[in-house]
Amino acid sequence: MDPYEAPNVRGDKPYIMENAVSGSVWCAQRGKRLCYDDEWEVACGGPGGLVYPYGNEYQPGRCNDGKTWILVDERLLAEWPSKASMLEASRLYQGTLAGSLPGCVSVYGVADLVGNVEEWTLRRDGSAVLKGCYWAGCYGGSKPTCRSTNGAHADSFRFYETGFRCCRDG
Repeated sequence: MDPYEAPNVRGDKPYIMENAVSGSVWCAQRGKRLCYDDEWEVACGGPGGLVYPYGNEYQPGRCNDGKTWILVDERLLAEWPSKASMLEASRLYQGTLAGSLPGCVSVYGVADLVGNVEEWTLRRDGSAVLKGCYWAGCYGGSKPTCRSTNGAHADSFRFYETGFRCCRDG
């Protein structure tokens, strides 16, 4: 599993406004694939199945998951990739640079699995699901955990906080 969200470069901004389709293509161009949701959870929680990448008790500030939600103009985002939609996505962006929070790293050395950007993954049946929530927490107000899942969207859904990371077999 890539240690950082795409573009998988420490210190870069994670990609946003990505869907499972674009993420799959990007990963395939690099000889990789979207991660499976079950391997994503193991990478996050480690062999003991921790609730958070850093332990079983929530610790504010360890991961980028406590930002205040900003009202979204969904009409503008739907025009992606128009200049107006790019400006709206930029206005909403509250992500941190990849790997900039050393307390938000799993026992396997994978950074930013909870919070920051919500990550597209695949289930073993091939359907897509978002994992880890994003910088303003999870829909409904809960804190992102290693088991947080958002299966409410089709693989073509993209939004100002959706990104991905890649995995490789073998």
